[in-house]
Amino acid sequence: MDGVIVDSEPVHQRLEREMYASLGLSISEVEHKSYVGTSAVDMWNMISRKHKLSKTPEELLLIGRRQYWEALDNNEVPLVHGVKSIITTFHHLGFTLQVASSATRPTVDKVIAHFQLDEYFSHRIGGNEVTKSKPEPEIFLRAAQQSGSAPNCCVVIEDSTNGIRAALKAGMRCIGYANSGTGEQDLSAADWVVNDLHAITPELIARFH
Repeated sequence: MDGVIVDSEPVHQRLEREMYASLGLSISEVEHKSYVGTSAVDMWNMISRKHKLSKTPEELLLIGRRQYWEALDNNEVPLVHGVKSIITTFHHLGFTLQVASSATRPTVDKVIAHFQLDEYFSHRIGGNEVTKSKPEPEIFLRAAQQSGSAPNCCVVIEDSTNGIRAALKAGMRCIGYANSGTGEQDLSAADWVVNDLHAITPELIARFH
């Protein structure tokens, strides 16, 4: 969802840096980028352990969620250019569409409702609903199970290194979307890389089967 449906990474990164500053943390750009694609729960767990924070990961998660929801309500988080077009195209063609996001399920539901996309997604799953987040494959395997699809019949669109690793571990094909707002992510392991979501056409998907 983040970086593929909504162009949220710049906002996430700004809010996270503001939180780091408020906590007195000095997080390098390399460390910050390493968390892209992982769940917010895992990110704050790792940061809390590494930097020995007094606030619990759960407290930090709720603070971050509240700030992000405020940004969403203030229309600071736009849809990724071209995403509504490909969502409606593949929906009308009868493809099963799912959201499998490292964001928590409440945030997934809020984003989908905010942009009135509910009718297009048969199922959704958030990072707090799995035991191991990306780069582990659990979230994508659960998504396949929800739709009754074999993993090798699924195509994942990802903008992060961790997401691509998870998709490939799940035995799925993966399209890497080079979203400049996500930062420099290694997408080279993806089956296909695009710079524009309009390049994801039914003809491209047909190459994977």
